[in-house]
Amino acid sequence: MPRPRLFSTLLAAAFVASALVQATSCALQTDGSKPVVDTVPCETAANCNDNNACTVDTCGDAKICVFTPTMDGPNPAQTAGDCKRLDCAGGEEVLVNDADDIPDDNEPCTVDACVSGAASNIPVADGDACQRGNQTGRCEAGVCQIACDAQTPCDDDNPCTDDFCNFGTSTCVFTNLDGLPTPGVTQSPGDCKQKLCVNGKDTDVTDDTDVPVDVNPCTDNVCTSGVPSNPSTASGTYCAPGMPEVCDGGGSCVQCTLPEHCTGIVETDCAKRACVNNQCVVTYLGNETTAGPASQMPGDCKRAVCNGVDGGTVLVNDDNDKPNDNNPCTIDFCTNGQADSDPAALNTNCGGSNVCNGEGQCVGCTSAGQCPGTDDFCKTRTCNGGVCGFNYKADGTETPGQTSGDCKVEVCDGAGQFVIRPDTMDFGDDGNPCTKNQCTAQGNNSYPNESFGFTCNVNGGDICNGNGQCKKSSGKNCSANGECANSICADAVCCNSTCGNSCQACNVSGSLGTCTNVPTGQDDAPTCTGDANSCNGSGQCRKEQGVSCSANNDCLSGSCVDGVCCENACTGTCKACNVAENVGKCVNVPGGQTDNVPANACTGANQCDGSGNCRKVTGQGCGNNNECVSGFCVDGVCCADGCAGTCMACNIAPNLGMCVNVPTGQEDGACSGTQACAGGVCKTKNGETCPAMESDCLSGVCADNVCCENACTGTCMACNVSGDEGKCINVPAGQDDDNGAMMCTGPTQSCDGNGACKQDDGTVCSADSQCESNHCVDSVCCESACDTACYQCNNSSSLGQCVAIAQMSDDTFPANICTGTMTCDGSGTCKLDNGEDCATNSDCASNKCPGGMTCQP
Repeated sequence: MPRPRLFSTLLAAAFVASALVQATSCALQTDGSKPVVDTVPCETAANCNDNNACTVDTCGDAKICVFTPTMDGPNPAQTAGDCKRLDCAGGEEVLVNDADDIPDDNEPCTVDACVSGAASNIPVADGDACQRGNQTGRCEAGVCQIACDAQTPCDDDNPCTDDFCNFGTSTCVFTNLDGLPTPGVTQSPGDCKQKLCVNGKDTDVTDDTDVPVDVNPCTDNVCTSGVPSNPSTASGTYCAPGMPEVCDGGGSCVQCTLPEHCTGIVETDCAKRACVNNQCVVTYLGNETTAGPASQMPGDCKRAVCNGVDGGTVLVNDDNDKPNDNNPCTIDFCTNGQADSDPAALNTNCGGSNVCNGEGQCVGCTSAGQCPGTDDFCKTRTCNGGVCGFNYKADGTETPGQTSGDCKVEVCDGAGQFVIRPDTMDFGDDGNPCTKNQCTAQGNNSYPNESFGFTCNVNGGDICNGNGQCKKSSGKNCSANGECANSICADAVCCNSTCGNSCQACNVSGSLGTCTNVPTGQDDAPTCTGDANSCNGSGQCRKEQGVSCSANNDCLSGSCVDGVCCENACTGTCKACNVAENVGKCVNVPGGQTDNVPANACTGANQCDGSGNCRKVTGQGCGNNNECVSGFCVDGVCCADGCAGTCMACNIAPNLGMCVNVPTGQEDGACSGTQACAGGVCKTKNGETCPAMESDCLSGVCADNVCCENACTGTCMACNVSGDEGKCINVPAGQDDDNGAMMCTGPTQSCDGNGACKQDDGTVCSADSQCESNHCVDSVCCESACDTACYQCNNSSSLGQCVAIAQMSDDTFPANICTGTMTCDGSGTCKLDNGEDCATNSDCASNKCPGGMTCQP
């Protein structure tokens, strides 16, 4: 039964409330198009949601969200009927056209299809039969119109439409419900879906709040883009608040996963908590573990360690636990757990200025270094038998503390004193590499200039200019002439000449300092610079790529193509150098444009497809889609679209390439055999048995039980003549016409084959024109002229047939042809009558000539 209008009102109210609840849960999320790489803290998988249906979101062992890409393929969260498919590729969401995701508008009077990723709902022909549920109707303007009244309510058996009868038009109205829970359908809890009416269809809509609850404390209840799952809770998560048990990361609740979970075990130095196979146990440490300070005795050459049995300790030798005998001149140590000592090293301080003598005794002096005073180069202290003294260097001995470069030398005088004397070899350095360093005989420095070209290294300079200055050699960077040894700074380097010609420079790599041609593609300010010019490597300024040109020689690349300097000759078909945004680059000519260079490479009936291929334009002959710019080869010509409709074609002149109606009377792939097209609708051909409705004939006329070219009401005219069905032609001679305005039937009439009704053979007549055979013989219509002697058409047993006259009977037609002395012999021959002279039997009609005298009966 159709739903009452009150129910529709209630549904509308329910929709408003439902929309508020589902505003965030039912929408397809596409903002998380890539896996999240930042660390996101979590407690359970429910805390992890990157809004990307192409990843599986879990909470890892480290309490950090893990977003794992799903397998490549269709995303489980799709929007039905949008002609698109959301695919997963490497964890990313990719939207592609899907011709199979057809947009069902819930209307039987439209053809639903996808065209290049766009939804299409094309109305079928008006008058076509349609059905909604168990009710039938006719299509009008793409809507199924079904008649109704108070006794015939509307019901399309679809819970997602509101059905009612518009009594003003006596037609049913089916209003699509959208966004409401499907009436009469029970929701399935925990399936991450919700049954909703979407544009009049019962649809499973993603509901990530409808999580699958499995009552396991160690699994999470998760919906991911409509897919339910119960992933394991991260290892170490408490099974329940206030309880000691934890989850093992595999979906089970256990006693422990880490030792720190075993809080019921009291630890000591030698007894520790442990978690083994998810059970809390005590581990007793072995002798590799040293007990705490409370168990140790310092200086006893022993160490207390764990016994590995019951948490107790045992003593082991420890030669690092040294004793102390309080003698500064002995060294205390342990050997195999026993205390011992050795004398301290000689001169070990043992208090104040005292030192050890190496025999375990503390004494006042053992070496000269312990004596008062200081040593220097010219004298040293001595200690003999505990008495301190000095030892002096010989006179003239150079001291190590010389002042370099002062033309002087410091020496000992033999009595422990230092003296200064002249030294001509100890010349100074004025810090100028372009002067010579010398000493005078009096012990003073002198600095004459070095020659030009002498190597130096001062503030970037590398050769001397002969005037005591270190300047830059040719090829070195400079900003002024004064920086260079030869006083020429060109192109920011010291140069061998002023180098003023265009596209020549002194700073060319490999030839720095020499005036050389600027390399290809580089500027030479100010004569050859900017975005439009560059040097060609031969000292000439040329135009750069993308700049207008008239000849190859204008261009740096040597290629002037399409009026601009191009990166290469660019001779490929559908390649050009003047494409916007890529001027100067040899790129594909945009789709739909021609390529005139070289020599009309793709013009006329061809255009470029934007991918470097020359394709045929709409209306040109083709064999496959790849030949056409549009990408559609339909009916042997390049077509503007796929042209998939019934009785539509692209090869109809003068509209070649346009999807138009197939001309009336012609066929297409979906309308053939006994049918042909008419005005874009498939109808029954002329000559075929009439369909239920006369209007479904190609001509719109049904005559003689076949679709006919016209009403065909003329006398002795018919449309069902064998071999010419569907054509209104003359009824064949001898046949009746029982379908015209003036019928020609019955035992005495038939058609003559020329559209006239004539008398049948054997019927009384008075003229040839009255007979279907056009022969009136012996006052009856005869099958032939029957003008041979001794034949007649009025024989009572064969009226209308030309048969032999009975033996011994005359033939008076025409003009007494066999009468008087002659009569018929019964076999169609005129012979002598009885009583006439004869010679043989054959002379007589009676076939009797006895004695060769006269014919006898």
